[in-house]
Amino acid sequence: MDAQQPAPLPPSEAFTAAMAPYNAARAQPNDLTDADTLALGVGVAHAAHDCVATTVDPQAFAGNPVELLALGRLCILGQQFEPARATLVRYLALPEPPEREVALLLLVRSLLGMKDPGAANAQAQSLLRDYPYDAQIHYAIDSVIDASEEVNDELNRTALQLCAQQGKNTLPLLLQGKALSAATGSASASMLYADALRCAALDQASGDLAANGPQQLRTLHAILEVPAWQHSAELSPMEEAFARFVMTAVPLPTLQAQAVSATGLAPPRPLPLGQRTVTLVPFTLWAPSTISVLQTLVASAPQQTVYAITSWRANTGGADTPSREMLNSLEALQAALPAKVKVLVVPDVEFQSFHADAYPGGIVVREGRVVFNAVLAGDGAMRMLLRTLPAATASTGGQLSSTHRAK
Repeated sequence: MDAQQPAPLPPSEAFTAAMAPYNAARAQPNDLTDADTLALGVGVAHAAHDCVATTVDPQAFAGNPVELLALGRLCILGQQFEPARATLVRYLALPEPPEREVALLLLVRSLLGMKDPGAANAQAQSLLRDYPYDAQIHYAIDSVIDASEEVNDELNRTALQLCAQQGKNTLPLLLQGKALSAATGSASASMLYADALRCAALDQASGDLAANGPQQLRTLHAILEVPAWQHSAELSPMEEAFARFVMTAVPLPTLQAQAVSATGLAPPRPLPLGQRTVTLVPFTLWAPSTISVLQTLVASAPQQTVYAITSWRANTGGADTPSREMLNSLEALQAALPAKVKVLVVPDVEFQSFHADAYPGGIVVREGRVVFNAVLAGDGAMRMLLRTLPAATASTGGQLSSTHRAK
């Protein structure tokens, strides 16, 4: 958090940092090409058909744990979540299921597919009780939190309880300069840190931060000072995530914005943020979920003023100067968005003042001050944003259509 120019990263860390935008884009659920989407659709259709055909006879593979587990996976791929649940329950009822942890993880996915985060939480508790905490369990808990937060009071309590268990397992690791691993993957320090901040925001929204807030903030700030994270690719995203969390209530200057339209780029004009509630969505062209997130936001808050903001440098990594190719892409994006969403290009120094480094983000500005600033990485984050909007503006009835966080 030093105001001086930071020292260059070691080459290994610089490479990791340079690959971060690509890896972030690939981690989003909408990163498939048209050909990929068509091919996956064929696979999902086949899996759905075979799942339904196979589960007609529940006893077909009753004594074969390998095939039962494979059937559970097949049904999840085919989005047949109730047959998947029933199959995985049969697998777990075997005397000694050889891959019980994997089955519990799959069962969490199937229950979330059925829109039952309460039941998914029960399986998450089994994982926490019976197995060492690892990246796979962390991801499963993340999914349950995302499906639970800001749905209703009962599920909010579920999310807060899971947050407490996450923090108990991950904050000590981060203070020791460690991340999480598993046989099938890992969870980076910056991801664990962002999750801890997400839970702090949920605490704050639920009114629980008053008691624990000062110590929680001290712990989160102390992690940024841990020697292991200095001169690492993890430090910058952790610092930016912390800055987003603490910038609420900060007064903002007027943005100098250029509107994108079918006829090109308008001259810079001030974008006043002082007398109303405005939602800003920082984005880059390489964030494939931008369109779906903006569509969900407009559908959920149809009266809200929404601006999608970006900068030239955020899209190129180079100089903050206009590019004809980039402008063509922005014009195409504007044409694909709901008419009420305006795409704006702002100077990179103003864009970065929101600590935007993961996309798409959501920033709610009320009377010139930030009241919400977070990455819109899932339905839970979208619901958290919507709760900050005026009651007449936002409606969260039913399930949101945005895609869940992919890791």
